Amino acid sequence: MSTELNVWHSICSTWDSASGLGQVWLDGKPSSRKFISSESNIKGSILIVLGQEQDSYGGGFDITQCFVGMMSDVHMWDYTLSPCEIQNYMSDLTFTPGNVLNWKALDFQITGRVLTEDKQKAGL
Repeated sequence: MSTELNVWHSICSTWDSASGLGQVWLDGKPSSRKFISSESNIKGSILIVLGQEQDSYGGGFDITQCFVGMMSDVHMWDYTLSPCEIQNYMSDLTFTPGNVLNWKALDFQITGRVLTEDKQKAGL
């Protein structure tokens, strides 16, 4: 999947723990589904780190492995979204915000050089 630089993109990844199938959607277009791992559950306390690869749980950060760019509308669910739900989000139709992570209700801690600002509308 190739992407144009310096424009907003939408990325959605899904994983069904029962079947083990995962899929990535880029700007509303699905990739092929691939087997990742089945009958697995994510265990332990939840720590979500955005924009930084980590080498150990909650740490091992390397400045050369950090995300550089802008990020908005991050959501996470504890179930697999249907293609219809993903398309509704892409079409700015009604969608159910994440029940694990909801960007608009996010309680976060900023670490390092991070700028937060209101979302810009496309074309402005």
